[in-house]
Amino acid sequence: MALAPTPRMLTSAEVRAALAPHARPDKAEGMRAYLKSELPCLGVRVPTARAVAKALFASRPFTALPALERQVRALWDRARYREERFVALNVLRLSPHRRLLTAKAAPLLEHLILTGAWWDLVDELATHVVATALENDPAAMTKVVKRWAASDALWLKRAALVCQVVRGDDTDLELLAFAIEHAVDGQDFFLRKGIGWALRAVARRDPKAARGLLSRWRGRLSPLSVREARKGLGGT
Repeated sequence: MALAPTPRMLTSAEVRAALAPHARPDKAEGMRAYLKSELPCLGVRVPTARAVAKALFASRPFTALPALERQVRALWDRARYREERFVALNVLRLSPHRRLLTAKAAPLLEHLILTGAWWDLVDELATHVVATALENDPAAMTKVVKRWAASDALWLKRAALVCQVVRGDDTDLELLAFAIEHAVDGQDFFLRKGIGWALRAVARRDPKAARGLLSRWRGRLSPLSVREARKGLGGT
């Protein structure tokens, strides 16, 4: 049986053309200022960028990780507008591509996190793409996430903290505790916020576990982390 041909890679110009009808020049500069983006913005809303990714790629999915990685890297690295990166990361989120996300995708994910290096891109990558890789390949991806947590790279540490916030009952509390332990003494806002966000997610499903984690680091957690965590406990 003949293998299906690899879909033709789309160029950045083709993605920009697909985004162009949705551009809001009146919103673009405000978006760029809010995101503190070095890249200019088109003013395209994130849900619309997700829809563009689906329209362009859902009917022509890649069947192997190397081809998918080449496509995503090309769109990401050659982006002229921030929304092109929104499209690139959402290509990874498409249902046909989710099964390709394992620890073998870690070099790609690290590249996107380190070059994205801001909360809007890193958080979407972590909470959806890294989370899927953890689900598909838990043993190997746990090692990857622990390596990120123990690194000196701010955004890899942030990704390690928040990659489980939508995993619900599948949350690996041991892995989360490892990530918190390697960030709890840090002074950076994004680490402190990330710890609080992660603990808040635990609190909403398992208040007892969240209180135990808060107690474990009492005196070391920043007030910001504690405030965020307590939102999941009804503020108590």
